[in-house]
Amino acid sequence: MSARLVRYVPLEAFGLWQHLMETRHRRQVTVEGVSEWVPEETLVEAVADFESEALEPVLRVSFEQPAPVGLAAVVERFFPVETYPEALGALLSHFQMVSKVLATPGYFVAVRQAADV
Repeated sequence: MSARLVRYVPLEAFGLWQHLMETRHRRQVTVEGVSEWVPEETLVEAVADFESEALEPVLRVSFEQPAPVGLAAVVERFFPVETYPEALGALLSHFQMVSKVLATPGYFVAVRQAADV
């Protein structure tokens, strides 16, 4: 599947995200597999435990967005490394007054493939 079509969505937000994609944006959601994000520095220590084709290079992007009553809400998204500049620009276009954008390199490691989901 093209990296432009892949989305890495945290499990706790998946149901809401799927609903919005299918109802508001009229996009079909297909689960290709379930992965776990591992920070790059953690993976370096355990690299022998993984096959290179099982590792998907991804950036975890987080930033603060002002929320009601003066608090800041932390926004966190995951993007394939190869689409990062384009994806980040698209994401930030949906927010105002973003601060402290941090991109942390890491990998998604497959836990289950589509046949197992």
